[in-house]
This record gives sequence, C-alpha cells and structure tokens, in this order.
Amino acid sequence: MYGAGRLEAQNIREYELGARLAHLAELHRFIDPLLEMAEVEWDHERYFRSKAMSHWLWRMVPNWAEPPPRERIRVAFQEFESKAELPVLRVRAPRLVR
Repeated sequence: MYGAGRLEAQNIREYELGARLAHLAELHRFIDPLLEMAEVEWDHERYFRSKAMSHWLWRMVPNWAEPPPRERIRVAFQEFESKAELPVLRVRAPRLVR
C-alpha cells in the first residue's frame, strides 16, 4: 500500500504535466482525459495513503507529501491555461524508476 500510494502521488503530477503539454501542443482533445486521469490517481492516492497510515510502520518510514485538494487539479490547469508565458513544471521520476 505504501509503494502504491507513493507512485499514485507521482502519477497525479505526471497527468497534470501531460495536460499542460497537450495544451501547449494544441492537442486539446487530450486535455480533459488527462485531467480526469489525474483526478482518478488522486482518488487512488487517497485510498492507499489511508491504508498505509493505518499500519504501525507508517510512523517509521518517510512519508510523501499529501497532494493538494482534488479540486485544485482543474483550478491549477485553468490558471496555467489563462497565462500565456507560464513555465511547464518539471516532474522527476521516482527513485524506484531511476
């Protein structure tokens, strides 16, 4: 549950980045599905976090940052979309993948 939760947290940011890149590439048909997947990953992260937090080892292992509220995914994209010269956020691959 711990590993799955960490990966889901990373996936949220990757789908948000994908939606921003789709916007910049003018591939607008991909934006809504990518944002929807980010929201689904948010739900998954929440589930796995709750399961991992219920284990006694949770206090002993490094915890990943809790993602912002689910509604923030769409709001952040709308803010990005409204600004012409906004940089694309860099997403680093999790340590397990590198």
